[in-house]
Amino acid sequence: MRTVVLQPDRPTGDRLYGDLHQALDGSGVWQLRQSLSLTASAEIIHLAVRACDELTRMRDGLIEDPDIRGDAYFRVRADLWRENAHLREAMRKDLGMGGPPDPEVGEYRYPAAS
Repeated sequence: MRTVVLQPDRPTGDRLYGDLHQALDGSGVWQLRQSLSLTASAEIIHLAVRACDELTRMRDGLIEDPDIRGDAYFRVRADLWRENAHLREAMRKDLGMGGPPDPEVGEYRYPAAS
C-alpha cells in the first residue's frame, strides 16, 4: 500500500481505490487468516481478525488521505503494529515458546490511538 501512495505519479480516485485494494488483496493476508481458522485457537483467530481489520482501516484511510506522513496514517499504523504485537505474543504463547519477550513486541505496546 505504501508503494502505491509513494509513486511519483500516484493514482487518484477510482484508480487509487483499485490499486490499494489490489495491494492488500494480492498480499495473501486473507489466505493466511483463513488458514489460521483451520488450526488456531479462538483467541488467535480473534487477534488475527483484529490485525486484519487494522490493515483494512489503513487501506481505507489511505484511500481518503494518501499521505503517509500525516497524523491519520501514523495513528492507524500504530494501531496496526499494536494489534500485530498482540497476535505475535499470543501465537508464541500458544506454541509454548518461552524465553524473553520479543523486543519488537514491547516497542508497540501502547494504548490505541484516539
